[in-house]
Amino acid sequence: MINDRDAPRDPYRLGSLRKGLEVIDAFARQKSWSLAELAVALAQPKPTVFRILRTIEEFGYLQKDPETGRYSLALRIHALGAAALQHEQLRWQALPPLQDLARDTGETVHVAILYDSEAICVQAVDGTHLVRMHAYVGKRTPAHASALGKALLAHLPDAEIEALAATGLRRFTPATLTDPAALRAALHAIRAQGYALDAEEMEPGLRCLAAPVTDHSGRPFAAVGISAPATRMDPGRIADLIPRVKATAHRISRLLGSPSLHAA
Repeated sequence: MINDRDAPRDPYRLGSLRKGLEVIDAFARQKSWSLAELAVALAQPKPTVFRILRTIEEFGYLQKDPETGRYSLALRIHALGAAALQHEQLRWQALPPLQDLARDTGETVHVAILYDSEAICVQAVDGTHLVRMHAYVGKRTPAHASALGKALLAHLPDAEIEALAATGLRRFTPATLTDPAALRAALHAIRAQGYALDAEEMEPGLRCLAAPVTDHSGRPFAAVGISAPATRMDPGRIADLIPRVKATAHRISRLLGSPSLHAA
């Protein structure tokens, strides 16, 4: 633990948040803590530690035993850990299939997850063409304007799609879907056909194709995409790429233990 008095001054650092994270970190060293033990371990006043514990407990990350008064990690924080592990597993399991797809097609390929209203790239392999799209881990794109995002939105409950549409659908090009009814219709079609297209909806001259990846429960939670200049993504090329992209998505799903694909 770093004492605040020893840490260099940083105008962007939130001291209260830092103290809260130190409390959470303490549970990696010991399974449960009493208020008094934690205050001593962190060299913080008991009232300060109590307020932090109450706040973290309120958000569902800690739980207090009513008989002993000791605090331990709650299910919500375990869910965060499971999600982080799942995404890290996705990142590395997806790499060999993506490398094969990039080599076979010469195009840039990537895998993304959905977070709020954006598709976030978690793995990418650049293509070999001189003119190509460059992808990178961490890149964010609005879900309604990208093939990756739409491939994932299509499998959300209708209520979540309605909530997204209610926030306003930003236009990026003349082809962007900004009408909620048009987006709903497109997502229903994507769900039925098993792939999504971005026909220059995010950037002029760029087209993308994506298919969903399912997890161990058979739930779509990520998507494989391939991107290329529109000049190389005519209807004939797209028809050739659709089964390749879907096959890559299926391969990654199998590596992640998807039961629905094993059954198929």
